[in-house]
Amino acid sequence: MSSRKSKLPVILGAAVVALLGFNAYLLVNKFKVENAYNKEISLKEEAQAELERLEEEYNTTVAKLDESLAENQELGELIEKQKEELSKSKSRIQGLLRDGQMSREELEEAKIMIAGFAAQRTQYMSEIAELKTQNASLTSQKKVLTAEKEILAETVEEQRVIEEDLRKKKSNLEEAKANLEEEKAVLITEKTSLESAASSLRANKIKISAIKVKNNGEEREVKSGKRADKIKACFEVLENSIAKSGPQTIYMRIIDVSGATLAIEALGSGEFKDKASGQNARYTISETIDYENASTNMCMYWTSEKGFEKGRYTIELYNNGYIMGRETLLVK
Repeated sequence: MSSRKSKLPVILGAAVVALLGFNAYLLVNKFKVENAYNKEISLKEEAQAELERLEEEYNTTVAKLDESLAENQELGELIEKQKEELSKSKSRIQGLLRDGQMSREELEEAKIMIAGFAAQRTQYMSEIAELKTQNASLTSQKKVLTAEKEILAETVEEQRVIEEDLRKKKSNLEEAKANLEEEKAVLITEKTSLESAASSLRANKIKISAIKVKNNGEEREVKSGKRADKIKACFEVLENSIAKSGPQTIYMRIIDVSGATLAIEALGSGEFKDKASGQNARYTISETIDYENASTNMCMYWTSEKGFEKGRYTIELYNNGYIMGRETLLVK
């Protein structure tokens, strides 16, 4: 009995110690659980805060990008690409923050990614600002170039008008020159013709007769063509100071009653150019004299062994293609 009583305090003391140890364990474990819970709550709150910050950053960035797009449609493709990349970055960060088992390290990683997101936004906005500056510069240059192009176009048009006017004036001058050359040629021809006409010889006191030559060589004027064996033309070659001195050929045409020119090549007949008509004309006989720019008397003959038909004959005298004089002879 006394032995049991003596062991009881020891047992009670051990129980108290055990109970105190258990209570201490419970307190420590409770502290750990509460601390873990508090940490989890803190992580979730921070994650939520970061999600809200991420959403605000994203919305602000998209709004600025849309504002930039509204100001400059030329950046549309670039801005849409940037928005797409930002959306992908946002989705990756959101997926990380919404994980219920997130650790402190993962939260810190998410914060770094959000900071990177902000840096990415800053980079994009800087690129857009730089492109805006470049576009503004290009727009300004384009305006300058457009103005210069318009001025150049006006200058080119003015030059074209001037060149067209010069071409017309040149064409008119060339036409006027051609007309003047043609008129000059005509005048030269006319001058030459006038000089030639003026320098040709003229005949005066033309006397035409039908003659019969006797055996002793004496000439006798006859009226009957059957009795005549020659037609004789005597005339005075007038003085002409502008005619060339020296040999001058005189052509005589005898036009018979039928209108034909009496001509026999074997007896000296041939052709000369009639300057008045421009055509070749036959002549009956020609004779070359030594002209000394003084009045000269001469006679020309045409012989016919068969005599001459009755009727009117016309005798024409030419020098240098111009007529010197004309006379008629009536043969009975």
